[in-house]
Amino acid sequence: MRRRDLLIGLALFGAALIVRWLFAARLPFPPLDDPAFYVQTARNLAMGRGLVIDAIWSYQLPFVEVTHASHEYWMPLATFLMAPFIRLLGDTLFAAQMPGILCAALLSPMTYGLARYVWPQDRWPGVAAAALLIPAALPIYQSASTDSAAPFALCASLALIAGGLSIERGSTGLSFAAGVLGGLAYLARSDGLLAPLCIAAYMALRPGSRRAVVAPLLGLLAGAAITIGPWWLRNLAVFGQAQSVSPLAAAALQSYGQLFNWNEPPTLSGLLDRGLGFVIDLRLKAVLHNLSVLLTISFPYGLYGLPGLFLIKRPVIRLGLIYLAALFLASALIFSVPTLSGLFYHSAAAALPWLAVGGVGFLRSAGARRAWRPVAVGLYAATLVLIAFQSAVALPAAIADGAANQAKFAYAAEWLRGHAPSRQPVIATQAHTLNYASGYPALTLPNRQGVEVLRELAGRYGARFVVVTERVGLYPDVLDVAEAIGVRKRLDANGVVIYELP
Repeated sequence: MRRRDLLIGLALFGAALIVRWLFAARLPFPPLDDPAFYVQTARNLAMGRGLVIDAIWSYQLPFVEVTHASHEYWMPLATFLMAPFIRLLGDTLFAAQMPGILCAALLSPMTYGLARYVWPQDRWPGVAAAALLIPAALPIYQSASTDSAAPFALCASLALIAGGLSIERGSTGLSFAAGVLGGLAYLARSDGLLAPLCIAAYMALRPGSRRAVVAPLLGLLAGAAITIGPWWLRNLAVFGQAQSVSPLAAAALQSYGQLFNWNEPPTLSGLLDRGLGFVIDLRLKAVLHNLSVLLTISFPYGLYGLPGLFLIKRPVIRLGLIYLAALFLASALIFSVPTLSGLFYHSAAAALPWLAVGGVGFLRSAGARRAWRPVAVGLYAATLVLIAFQSAVALPAAIADGAANQAKFAYAAEWLRGHAPSRQPVIATQAHTLNYASGYPALTLPNRQGVEVLRELAGRYGARFVVVTERVGLYPDVLDVAEAIGVRKRLDANGVVIYELP
């Protein structure tokens, strides 16, 4: 039986791998700033430069030079995974995509294993649940996007499964594994810390002997500490604080553009000054946004998968539900602006295996009645068709968008090489992407602040040119009317506008 399960798992992995590989091979360019950051830091690590970056994305931490110690905002796991592939396979985008492709492809056999554990007497529910993820647009796209989403989804999912099994079996070894995997999820994305916290809360609050919980809780804590501890020590040594960017600053944001303010960080008092109505409205928008994201990425099986999960009374399933609820509410109610800008979207794929299993569980319960069996089979078939249709529409558009961005940034890089010294910093709307495409040190445009602040920033780091590749905040409008103070428009073509500061 185990041999057959292994063969099924390998077949599911192979099918998912091929689909993701084919998409990645056609995606010509990272989807802008955070993917470009991970590729650049992996390149630097593979070249022996260490964890450094030649761009400043946010000004919440003061840096003397544009080139500085990296990962003051984003977490390091994706960089660590990409660097060996770049070192072995060469400095190509496809080499950087390989860890994401493998991690995303592993979600399908993992989903099969989760369903197989829930229904040990049948294999078909596991195959049916895993098959829902193979053609799904979000796992395919995130596999090739060179950001942290695919490694996070795999690590967080495995942590929750190990945690659920440790609760069911009272195993300290499994709880230790859950802690290690939860720590890896955190090293992929900061909100990955929710995974071990949810496991710990479920262990502590579940009815039963409190004494029996002590060893698994200690195992969970030890696993997480071994994984996370070295990173916190590195941050303390480099940045002077374990969590380099304060969660309070993320919670205090009034708009995404505030992240890039120069010498004017977001504060909770500033948020509260906007009034209770503004704070509540922002959080309601975030809740509706998260609901929309969840329905979109799991459509249509999420609609019946969520109620289907309540039919399965197993700790490993309940833990997935708890994590999804915690992620949904914490991101919307605490980190409202980050979630409106992609926090929940980048982390929600960790819940897809549970929603797929719940969807199959719902259809399985419905199909238990002979009269409803054709309806259940038809709904599953329609679900697969809709998932494939979504991918057929969305993925070519992503490829076309990548090609357009590649051409745009190649044009900007070519112009800069003819007009700016190679190590002169450039201010840009997408600093990491410009650094990836051109090699120029780059600074993020403080798009909510005016030209005087921009000139102060440029003077501090010796920047002369501003590259605008999208309309954002006050820009480019405030530069178009700044000729009186010496700002000159030097280029306006192919979606790129470049200004020279006095």
